[in-house]
Amino acid sequence: MKKLFIFCLLWSVVFPQVIIKQVNYNGWPHAVMLQKDDSRLVIAPGIGGRIMEFSLRGLNPIWQNPEEFGKTYPISDVWHNYGGYKIWNAPQAVWGWPPDPFLDYGKASVEIIKDGVRVYGAPSLKAGIMFIKEITFLERGRIKIVQRMRNISGREVRWSIWDVTQVSTPCFVVFPAEKNSKFPEGLYFFDEPSRKSSQWKIKNGLVIVEYKGETGKIGLDSSSNWMLYLKNNLAYVKRFPIFKGADYPDEGCSVEVYTNSKELPYLEMEVLSPLVSLKPGEEYSFWEEWSLWILSHPVKVEGDIPGAIRELALAGILPIDAFKYLP
Repeated sequence: MKKLFIFCLLWSVVFPQVIIKQVNYNGWPHAVMLQKDDSRLVIAPGIGGRIMEFSLRGLNPIWQNPEEFGKTYPISDVWHNYGGYKIWNAPQAVWGWPPDPFLDYGKASVEIIKDGVRVYGAPSLKAGIMFIKEITFLERGRIKIVQRMRNISGREVRWSIWDVTQVSTPCFVVFPAEKNSKFPEGLYFFDEPSRKSSQWKIKNGLVIVEYKGETGKIGLDSSSNWMLYLKNNLAYVKRFPIFKGADYPDEGCSVEVYTNSKELPYLEMEVLSPLVSLKPGEEYSFWEEWSLWILSHPVKVEGDIPGAIRELALAGILPIDAFKYLP
C-alpha cells in the first residue's frame, strides 16, 4: 500500500479493473479520480476528502456548489457549502450549528488500496474522533464505502456516523415506510413547516419525496435497508445495514431527508448508524453500497416510479422484496 498526501506530484495507479489517478477537478488540483469502464468517482482531499462525483456515462447525481469550485479555507466556525458526500457526527442536537470544521472540510490524506482508496479525515479534538473512509469499486457503477469512526481522545465518546449526501434536483427520493413506526404519522418531522410540506407522502408502503424548492426535513425509524434517487433516466441507490433495537439518533431515525430552498436547490439523502460508545483508541465501522443505473424509461412524474423500481429489482440493484411495493 502507498500513502499519498494531497501535496504530492501528479500520479496514476492502474489495477486490472480500476484506474486511480490524481486530477485537477473543478479547480481543486489534488483531487483523486477512480475510474472503472464508463463510471467514475472523484474525491477532493483538500475539502475534507468528500466525494464530489459518482457518475455513470457522465451522469452524476451528486450536487456541487459552483460558487465554491477550487476554494479552500482555513479552519474556522464559518460553514462552506461545497456540496458532495461527507460524514458528520450525530446527533446534531449535541453540537448545534455549524458542523465541526475539522470533520467537514479539514484537509484529508489518501492511501491507495486494492481497487480503491482509503481516505483519512482530519481529527477533531472537540468531538474526540476522526473519520476514515475505505472506498472501493465492486463493479461498473457500484462502489462500497466502509465508514470508520475512531476515538482519538483520552475520554469515552458516543456518536453516530452520519452520511450527508447532497444530490441534484429536481428529483424523487423513495424508500420503504415503516409499518410499525414509533411516529404516529409514520414520519418524524423536524419542525412544524416540515409537517405541513407537500414534498413528502407515504403511498403503497413507500415514502415518496418530490423536491419542490421548500426547506424541510423528515426522518424515519426504518427497518429497511435502501434509499432510491430518481432523476430522468438516472437511478442512484444506497444500501446499508439496519440494526433492529439499536439506539439511533434523532428520536430513533436511521434515514433522513433534508430539502434546501430553491436558492440553492439541493436535497440531502442521509443515512445514520446506531449511536456507539467508544473508549480511547476504539473504532467503529458502518458500510454502505452505492449503485448507479441508467433506466430504460425516464422518471418524470410520480406515476413513473413503480416502473423504475421494477427495473431496478429485476437488475438486482434493489432487493427482491422491492416488488411488494408495486401497486
